[in-house]
Amino acid sequence: MPSVRAIATQLSLSPATVSRVLNNHPDVEETTRERVLARINEIGYVPRFGRRITNVIALAYPDEPVRNEYGSFEPALLSGIMRGLGEHHFDLKLLSIRRDKSPDETYTQFFMRKGIRGVVLRCFRHNRPMITSIAEERFPSIVIAERFDEPQVNFLRADSYPSSRRAIEHLIGLGHRRIGLAVHNVPDGDHADRRCGYLDALSAAGLAFDPALVMELPAGFSAGEQVLDAMLGLQDPVTAIFATNPMTTLGIMRRAQERGLVVPRDLSLVGVDDSDVRLHVWPRLTAVTQDASALGLEAAQWLTRVIAKGQRDAVCRRTIATAFEVNGTTGPVAGAASREAASQPVVVGSVIPTASGEITSIHAR
Repeated sequence: MPSVRAIATQLSLSPATVSRVLNNHPDVEETTRERVLARINEIGYVPRFGRRITNVIALAYPDEPVRNEYGSFEPALLSGIMRGLGEHHFDLKLLSIRRDKSPDETYTQFFMRKGIRGVVLRCFRHNRPMITSIAEERFPSIVIAERFDEPQVNFLRADSYPSSRRAIEHLIGLGHRRIGLAVHNVPDGDHADRRCGYLDALSAAGLAFDPALVMELPAGFSAGEQVLDAMLGLQDPVTAIFATNPMTTLGIMRRAQERGLVVPRDLSLVGVDDSDVRLHVWPRLTAVTQDASALGLEAAQWLTRVIAKGQRDAVCRRTIATAFEVNGTTGPVAGAASREAASQPVVVGSVIPTASGEITSIHAR
């Protein structure tokens, strides 16, 4: 690993100047700063902390880490990353860039100050410029779950558009014409793909788009409850719902049970599953599936190999297909009697008849 003195010799600078750049000292000309940073990124220089070179990869969030109620994607991703770091014995650090980075330091200086050798980046639409800037500095990085046209940005993503479209086509094939969409309001490519799959499937089937059937809101159990109540309260209620987030999907299932609805007899439901949640509910969830753990594993393996082998010009721009899995929560469209029963408002603590004549108690929680 080149030393500060060696880098200084290569650039015809003093070691003190190179050290000032590495420590973000303000008394350095901008052109000199750019030369030094370009060189350390080119050769993969890593500062020594004590007597040991750090071996740390960061899972870096542009803002704050994603909340747990968003679903199983983040835990599954983290699990895959941890497994992927094992090949070259790297460690992992969670990092919030906007919170910790000083305004006057480059991203490279920031990561070096934190002892980071490479970053796995999470991205949403509003912070794409930050991701592009990191890539332009040529710091070892890869983006998870978002696509970039800029050639310098490495990314690994799952394309959920084809599977989402197949999901809606499946519902249409079962006779459903009033299909709701519950979409997470986080502005990222995954949820945009799922929305497009929904819209394109309706259009291809000659079904008019009804904006009243689309609800965009933060993910979570309570969001699923709101979705079901609102969509069954329409003058012409939905007979099926596609929910683009796992937690929202589970909220819909719970609220359906509270209302005395039988899935899929009274309501068909398609969700999105990032791990194996669909297998742990009953009926098992019909879902668009992506393996977030596999994304994390592959991203971590690629990044650590690039760093360990000094492959500074390696490129990863890979898209993995998702799948559509039919299980027990979708079925033929319900008859008129079932739809009428499903559309009735429910007061917590009341007793309502189901379509089969059974009596179901609804208790406060």
